[in-house]
Amino acid sequence: MFLAKAFQTDPRPRQEAKSLVNAGYSVFVLAWDREHQFNSIENVDGAMVRSLEYLHLGRFSGSGLALGALILQILLFLETLKLVGRLGARPIVHAHDLNTLLPACLLRTLRISIGLVYDCHELSYAAYGEFFNPNMGRIIQAIEKRYIGYADAVLTVSETVASYLRRFNSRTEVVYNCPQAADIPRIPREEARSRLDLPIDAFIVSSVGTIRYDSRLDLMIHVATFTKKQNIQYLIVGDGPSAFGVREAARASGDIHLKILPRVSRETALLFVLASDLTWAVYQHGIESLNPRVTIPWKFFESLACGVPLVVEKDTIRADMVRKFKCGVVLESDEPSYVSQVILSLVDRPSDYQNMCVKAKSAFSLQFSWETMSIKLVHMYRNLLNVTASGTQN
Repeated sequence: MFLAKAFQTDPRPRQEAKSLVNAGYSVFVLAWDREHQFNSIENVDGAMVRSLEYLHLGRFSGSGLALGALILQILLFLETLKLVGRLGARPIVHAHDLNTLLPACLLRTLRISIGLVYDCHELSYAAYGEFFNPNMGRIIQAIEKRYIGYADAVLTVSETVASYLRRFNSRTEVVYNCPQAADIPRIPREEARSRLDLPIDAFIVSSVGTIRYDSRLDLMIHVATFTKKQNIQYLIVGDGPSAFGVREAARASGDIHLKILPRVSRETALLFVLASDLTWAVYQHGIESLNPRVTIPWKFFESLACGVPLVVEKDTIRADMVRKFKCGVVLESDEPSYVSQVILSLVDRPSDYQNMCVKAKSAFSLQFSWETMSIKLVHMYRNLLNVTASGTQN
């Protein structure tokens, strides 16, 4: 597996690797440890992980990410050559996201690898265009369209993104970012709050996860000023490119019921989700912010797994799913006074709210657990190996 971030803290590749190990495959991971947090080589859930520490990024830096990504292309190719020489066998390369696709394509073209899986976590050109600039987005779009055809299989995170990618590679399947049912804490909400030192009787609205450039936590902070006389607690847990700005905005808002905590372990993060009454899954959704409209963050499925309803914005794939499963509320406007009334209506209608909790849990159990996704992943690998073996025989 190729990864342009730390493997140990990224749930999707880590769950995929564990599922493949459990299915009998040997998994080797080459990952960029941007903050030099982990040992250079270690065993993680049966996968051997080589953490590359060539460039230290203690803070989120656009220029640092761009430079590091260029260096990464070379290192991934060279490290794979070493691995193939040591093992005496050609691997299937599983490239996570566009910033690892080029060396994977080169290895496939030179027949150093026997297969290529492209795992696309986002609408790449939109994400790059929004984070860097529109010209970068156009360059990324051209690169992805040119090289995605080299992949023997493509995985992605939503049906909308899959529809786009299928224009260039028909072998595209959706594997949602679902947690494992076994990872969800099996304790009452009150006990979770007690462990985390959260108020037992408050209505808690939380955002647990990466604080991205497209997170609408500015809106959450404004909403908190409208409900500061109510027994509603707002909670932000995580770190990311926009974390500093969010903390500054919260400070400037004065005395509101808002608590901001740094990034925590995945186990603790799930405990925070379980302790919440409502998950804030609101992002930018204007024309200029296409990526969050068509992707589904981890917190969405984690919230379903914990039986916690969600608040999302209109005109997104998340809104479609919330309406389909009746597991939350959809915002028709981002006016803070309106949003505060939507949240207050849940507090004032406990029977409707409890029904949403049941619907959320049911949606996860029926369709969106990692146990279900894992079956698709392993099946795809088996088909890929069968095709490879058949081609070798011919």
